[in-house]
Amino acid sequence: MKHIILPDNRPRRLVFYLAMEEYVARCLDEKECFFMWQVAPTVIFGRNQVLEAEINLPYCKENNIAIFRRKSGGGCVYSDMGNIMLSYIKDGDSVGFVFDTYMRRIAFALQKAGIVAQVSGRNDILVDGRKVSGNAFYQLPGRSIVHGTMLFDTNFDHLENAITPSNKKLQSKGVASARQRVTNLVEHTDLSIEAFKKHMIDTLCDGERMLTEEDIAAIEAIEQTYLDDDFIYGRNPRYSFNSGMCHCKAGELGVEINLRHALIEHVELKGDFFVLREFAQELNELLRGKPLEREAMQEALKDFNLDTYIKDLTTDNFIEIIFTETN
Repeated sequence: MKHIILPDNRPRRLVFYLAMEEYVARCLDEKECFFMWQVAPTVIFGRNQVLEAEINLPYCKENNIAIFRRKSGGGCVYSDMGNIMLSYIKDGDSVGFVFDTYMRRIAFALQKAGIVAQVSGRNDILVDGRKVSGNAFYQLPGRSIVHGTMLFDTNFDHLENAITPSNKKLQSKGVASARQRVTNLVEHTDLSIEAFKKHMIDTLCDGERMLTEEDIAAIEAIEQTYLDDDFIYGRNPRYSFNSGMCHCKAGELGVEINLRHALIEHVELKGDFFVLREFAQELNELLRGKPLEREAMQEALKDFNLDTYIKDLTTDNFIEIIFTETN
């Protein structure tokens, strides 16, 4: 197996490496390839997932955590410089065989480093019963790509908060991530992260291939497909956001918002509030096409006085009900 390396170590965003996987699979003649990479804090979510149901968007924005979608399935993953991402590309169409081979090799490499690791379930590797690696795959004609995480010294505060959605109820046709107990390898080995990476390469690979500047230019062209809004948001099915019923001065009130491509399609208020005059059409016209974000809604409704339509319900109250956490 050949270790694929870049001619420089400059920082790159996560989707560059996803594009690199595609390029290696499509364009290199090596039958079996492997490389590792690390990125600044980033959340990557699966091809069938609803972004808002998986990711705490305000937290990511506040903490400068990037967000991207990948082309493989599976759940939502947080990565940073303390997490080593693994990419494996192999000839063949037998996904089950390729995936099983990869998982066994990674577990063996950990065991060889003195770490008691085992393959668990469909796609995880555990150490002392806790997850250190989650993996996913997808296929190209004649080639299989497997990629996964290796938690070495990851910021678990970010991991927990960035991929934990709001407690508000989200009904969706997408795939929800399973939350599992995790551990960092730094708790199970005396190796430094660089020594660990070298161990993995020495154990798994028998040679290397350095990419050229022409290769990098081609990878950057593929990278652009991951940055397209239609790719990031276009797979989102229609889904609904429900605030749950809240008690306020106006009475009992709940807000249901239907979204498509992460944008508001329709807003409906439910409860025993007292309507002074019809409000639904104007409210929906102002919010339609806006993201479900506090600042965007405040801007859209800055000249809309909801208390002239619903007794004792101000526009600020309405927005607060939507964005206040409920269990």
